[in-house]
This record gives sequence, structure tokens and C-alpha cells, in this order.
Amino acid sequence: MAITRMRPKRMAKAGVRPARPVNAERRNERPCVADVMTRDPICIETGATLRQVAELLDTNEISGLPVVDDQLRLVGVVSRTDLLRRLIEGPAEARHDEQWLDLLTADSTSNLEVDAAKLGLVDDVMTAEPVTALAGETLAKVARRMADEKVHRIVVVDPKTLRPIGIVTTLDLLRVFPR
Repeated sequence: MAITRMRPKRMAKAGVRPARPVNAERRNERPCVADVMTRDPICIETGATLRQVAELLDTNEISGLPVVDDQLRLVGVVSRTDLLRRLIEGPAEARHDEQWLDLLTADSTSNLEVDAAKLGLVDDVMTAEPVTALAGETLAKVARRMADEKVHRIVVVDPKTLRPIGIVTTLDLLRVFPR
């Protein structure tokens, strides 16, 4: 079978629109992390209480935070899921009859008085060695890494200092890929 090219007049008669010429500069550009990341992410330092984590997540209406050390270098990530898991399971030294989940329900009949410090610190629930990206990486590469690692956010770090400079979430990627 021979392949023929339609000339513009024949294409118009056939109802086919000719493809627009691709700008040579734009053809080689691929969207990168820097194009979609939220810059200067809100972070929390190691040693923070889980109450502080919850307040920061709630106040800023976000679902996760990079955790940094005293030098502001990335050491982990904490999410709402991590907090929920801690409330369901309780701290490692908790008695099995303690109802930590009662803390979540407003109409609970439990008289559970819990010292917030008993729940632990961010260090106890964070994911250490978080998945990271560099600002110049392509979104396709980062999206594959997120899927492979089963994470919903990737912290963008400065390669020299390992300080968080941005964050990319699955929602950020969804805003780009349907186009």
C-alpha cells in the first residue's frame, strides 16, 4: 500500500485541516517540575508535636508537609494519612484497650483524656528518606516515579543544600496532563 500526501486543496475538500507547523523552539521543550511546583513549601521541623503538624495542615488546607532538620535540610515527609494511622493505632507503647480513634469523633461517649505529647512527635510518624525531585526534571519522569513509589507528593530540593524549594502533588500533575 502506497502512502500519499494530500495537498492543501484536496485536504480542504476532504474536510481535513492541515497540521499547524510546530515551532522549532517549542517542539523540544517538555514541561518540567519548575513549571508546576508550589514554590517555598510550608515545612515543619523535627521535634514538632503531632498537634502542631495537624494545626499546620489544617490552617493551610494542605495534606502533607516536608520535615526539615535544624539546618532546614529535608529529612522526611508527614501527611494527614500518617496522623490518621497514629490515631488509629496509637503510639507503640499504647495499651490495646485505649481508644485513640475516639479522639476523632465529636460525639464519642469516651472520657478519654489524652496528653498530646503521648501521641509522639513528627519524627515518630514521618516517612524518612522521602522521594525527591530536581526543578529541571521532566514531569513525565516525576509522574512515573510518583506512581512507582506510590506517593502523592514529591519534594523538590536544591541539589547542593538539600533544602526544599518546592513541592509537586498528584493534583499538580493532573492539572497539566489532561491538556
